[in-house]
Amino acid sequence: MIIRSPSFLVAFVIAVSCLRTNAFSINGSGLPSQRRASTSLNVFGPKQALAIEKRKNPQQFESTIQGLMRAKNLTRDQAEKRYGEFLLDPDGFALKASEAERREVGYKDWIEQAVAKSDDPDATRDRIEAFTKRNQLKGTAIMALGSAALLAYSSSNPYIPPGH
Repeated sequence: MIIRSPSFLVAFVIAVSCLRTNAFSINGSGLPSQRRASTSLNVFGPKQALAIEKRKNPQQFESTIQGLMRAKNLTRDQAEKRYGEFLLDPDGFALKASEAERREVGYKDWIEQAVAKSDDPDATRDRIEAFTKRNQLKGTAIMALGSAALLAYSSSNPYIPPGH
């Protein structure tokens, strides 16, 4: 049976890794593309997170909503919606907020913003480029070594079907 052969496994792993390279791709914002995980029923959302937080600690909830209303000049409904979105996905909320701020100011991506806000733009740009290049090389080396190890194992231990 071909599915059990190590060479099929090697070919399958290589094919899947080639097809899934978009998992590491970067969108226009310089961040990995964001896809929100959701259930088919979408049972839990910002309103539910907000209701749980409201019952957990009513005083802190009210204080947070009032603070948002003052700081961001929002209505109560807007503040509650914003806080609910934060409670549901704090990391995604922060990424979206920083991306919106970046667009508002006019920066193309986070790298351009970091370089512009730095005291020494050339050194910052060099550090970011060195970091990116070093990690690309590390990733490539890991994939190459893993593929070579898998290929060496499959060639030294070929699959022999039972009864042969």
